[in-house]
Amino acid sequence: MPIDALSAVSGSRARTIRTLVILALLTAAAPLSVDIYTPSLPQIQDELGGGAWLAEGSVTTCLLGIAIGQLIWGPLSDRYGRRPIVLIGAIGWTLASAASAAATTPAVLLAVRVAVGLCGAAGIVVARSIVRDISDDDRLTGSRIGMLSVVTGIAPVIAPTIGAAIAHVFTWRGDFATLAVLGALTTAAFALFVPETLAARSTSSGAVRALAAALRDRELLGAAVSIGLFSIGFYAYIATSAFIVETEYGHSPAVFGAVFATNAAAMLGATLVFRVVVRHAHASVPLGIGLAVSGCNGLALLVVAGVGGPQWAVWMLSAVFAAGAGFVLPAAHSWGQATAVASGAASALTGAFQFFGGVLGSPVTGVIGTTAAHLGGLIAVACVLAAGAWALGRTARRR
Repeated sequence: MPIDALSAVSGSRARTIRTLVILALLTAAAPLSVDIYTPSLPQIQDELGGGAWLAEGSVTTCLLGIAIGQLIWGPLSDRYGRRPIVLIGAIGWTLASAASAAATTPAVLLAVRVAVGLCGAAGIVVARSIVRDISDDDRLTGSRIGMLSVVTGIAPVIAPTIGAAIAHVFTWRGDFATLAVLGALTTAAFALFVPETLAARSTSSGAVRALAAALRDRELLGAAVSIGLFSIGFYAYIATSAFIVETEYGHSPAVFGAVFATNAAAMLGATLVFRVVVRHAHASVPLGIGLAVSGCNGLALLVVAGVGGPQWAVWMLSAVFAAGAGFVLPAAHSWGQATAVASGAASALTGAFQFFGGVLGSPVTGVIGTTAAHLGGLIAVACVLAAGAWALGRTARRR
């Protein structure tokens, strides 16, 4: 191959890697916003006032903002292009994060948390569409979306540790200020290095019509409902793990950190395996595998914890569940991008269902009880229901 051709290939590969890194940062922004400040919630309540509702309310409103925002930004990116939507959302997320650092009352904090979620959703939903724009086929799209999805999944796991370290030095306001700096840097990088990738713009008259068309696609709906139902169990696991390790089993926060770290490693490893699998099989295949693994582990967790089994078994089962999530989350989004629906609308639907599942899953364990057995039962039920949606989506695909 001539030297000029080799240089062109090398330069193209470098640009793609740079673009994917920037998209990963955009994808991480909103999930980091949800969990980075949770270790500081007692200090926030002491300073701003408000009761226990402030903790749940600030997280839930942000998750709702992320879910609803994806339904808005995704179809708009099909119509107006990827760059303007990402830049508007990223700038808004940066300003809202800075406003969070300056909040003086609980009401102000809740209001800006909604704005953080709504604006941060733009980066998540459009990043998947950009990946589809720059990829040659569905399998390469799935492999690259796997990289972005692991960021979305692991960010809530590592965010509390990062946030606690920042707050220890700069107080809780430092968490939000750090997010604002990250947002400014990511916005600048996107503006400088990521060009418009949408080749043909949608002629749809609006986001509502585009989403209505997406909802009529039974294959896409199968992928979206699958990830939504699974996310009820996944976000319940994130919200409950600390209570199980520290309250139910009486261990220190350091042990909880070790448990979460091994689970995050299991999820990362599984996602790397997914990236290989999806190059040889349709994304619905690893999605089904992930749901089966996660559902079986939920049932096993229910039984082992219910009969007072050994704690190492509970730890092992939670790690295998996290590995199952490493298949389910990227596979569902990849399947959505492989359908005939416009990329932005498809990304909006799978992304919104994921975070709506989070809105339901985060508080539900507070109702049924924050124990390992209850969590296992919830995971098993969520996965069985998700498998039903998966089967309907597979049927629609074959037709």
